[in-house]
Amino acid sequence: MSQELHQAAIDLIVNEGAYLDQKEWDQWLNLYTEDAEYWIPAWDDEYTVTNDPNTQLSLIYYGARSGLEDRIFRLKTERSLASTPLPRTTHMTTNYRFEPQASGDLEVLSSWTTHSYKLKVASYFFGQQTHLIRQTEDGLKIAARKIIVMNDMIANVMDIYSV
Repeated sequence: MSQELHQAAIDLIVNEGAYLDQKEWDQWLNLYTEDAEYWIPAWDDEYTVTNDPNTQLSLIYYGARSGLEDRIFRLKTERSLASTPLPRTTHMTTNYRFEPQASGDLEVLSSWTTHSYKLKVASYFFGQQTHLIRQTEDGLKIAARKIIVMNDMIANVMDIYSV
């Protein structure tokens, strides 16, 4: 794997957070492939997360980009009462590790934190995530994102902009 590919993958992940922070929803969606899976598993016990989004509890699960598109539609049209008003957010990622896949995709593991502020209350989520990055005709895209939320005692709304 080349350093250029590693840097391009990091740039993609950093842009993902920046688009969410800036509420540039269409640009954020464009980072994902049509068949992209977006998954936040729940904790099964103190040390184990669920491993099957089809049969076990998830905090958020979309099996394809169409689910993300629906979520963005509700945010853009203010049809999400739980997200009104939208919080101000700052996404940060670090500790990137790269695992080339036999398929040609690149798995990128990283740590993340998101700080948010809404209605005079500051909050944050943090955890670990795995992005599956794929080369497409339109450049690098996210083919899957799995997000582990370490502080899962959720005192407020968790949504795609929270992680």
